Amino acid sequence: MIQSNISNNSSSKLYEYFYLIVVLVILFQLYVPQIRLGIITSFIMFLLIYKNIKRHSLLYNSSINKLVLFYILYNSISIFWFLFKGFPLSVFFAEWTNSILPVFFFYFSYPYKRKEDNFYRYTLFALIFSFIVGFVLWIMELPLYRAFMDVTEGPGTDLLFFQSLFGLTATGALGFVAFLISFQIIFKSKGKNGKIALLVALVATILTFRRSALAVIIMSIIIMHFLGYFRYSFVKKRYFLLELAFFYGIILYVTYTFDDFFTNLFERISMLSEAFDERKANNFAAFSHDNLLIGGGLGAYGHKVVLYSKIVIADGNYFKMFAELGIIGTFTFLSILASSIFKGIQDLRNKYLEMGIVIGLSLMAIGSNIFEYQVIAPIFWYSIGKIFAVYNSKNMDFNQKLNVINE
Repeated sequence: MIQSNISNNSSSKLYEYFYLIVVLVILFQLYVPQIRLGIITSFIMFLLIYKNIKRHSLLYNSSINKLVLFYILYNSISIFWFLFKGFPLSVFFAEWTNSILPVFFFYFSYPYKRKEDNFYRYTLFALIFSFIVGFVLWIMELPLYRAFMDVTEGPGTDLLFFQSLFGLTATGALGFVAFLISFQIIFKSKGKNGKIALLVALVATILTFRRSALAVIIMSIIIMHFLGYFRYSFVKKRYFLLELAFFYGIILYVTYTFDDFFTNLFERISMLSEAFDERKANNFAAFSHDNLLIGGGLGAYGHKVVLYSKIVIADGNYFKMFAELGIIGTFTFLSILASSIFKGIQDLRNKYLEMGIVIGLSLMAIGSNIFEYQVIAPIFWYSIGKIFAVYNSKNMDFNQKLNVINE
């Protein structure tokens, strides 16, 4: 019995290494470009689901669990009206593995087996490592890196902005996530650890020059400082003065070395309002083509359909979601999002990291198809699950708890 429990606990930790595995696969892909990252990560996710999710996990007696399960099922059955679009089934399945398969990460964060896990810590290590390696490749502009980015971002990719190993949008989003996780480590260690990781994540995000990433990271800096120094006193206030002095020195150095850097940065941030206008016509065009109640089916307006349709919503996840899933699917997702924010606010002291990830990525999704990225969606859904983890475990019925104990 004891040996069985040890074996189960060992296998249940596999999901914690997800981003480490992804980074290793990408590095291997640099030298063997024939490898399809999406296929490998999809296989890994299916393996994680098999190892970590039992039938009772999907049947918890809680409202959020029912919403998430309905969202998965609704997206899955939308294949029936997707078929009327005349697009290949491969488009639907590619979209499903990119944006719906990661939803199962919601179930990995339930704490009935273990209240603490290392998912965020291992994820941070993987991201910081990828940013450092990506920076070296970006500066050197090696032919294999340029060829890799031509596949990741599209032919003729300009390496003007930092793309790390994930591409521009994904690097901006994951840099923001790494920045928040670094803050949690700083808070938990009372300011002793996490500072270098935070600086690397901050630089990586800034160098992407993505407007949405820059906007949310500025907001997170303000909010995290308020929570850490004033609201909950995680860190002594004297560190705030040292931090100001350090960043003042950094600003002086950058200004002296790259005199127009901050001018270009602030100009880029000020263009945030223009992003919506640039995409408005294309986004609204999709609403006149399908049933507003159920939409056109998952994947009908995403990146995967670009070869088969002139109408593609490449930037604007909520517009894309409404066009594909209609009122029913969009309302379900927004209900999950609203419930997560409401629940997180009630325990903000312990859930500030998850709240930051969920809200930050949701804001970025206004101008980018964030939830369609297979490397971004997992941590988004994991964070939602983490917000509700204790609530879900309390709502397990007696038979479900007995099953967990027996396992």
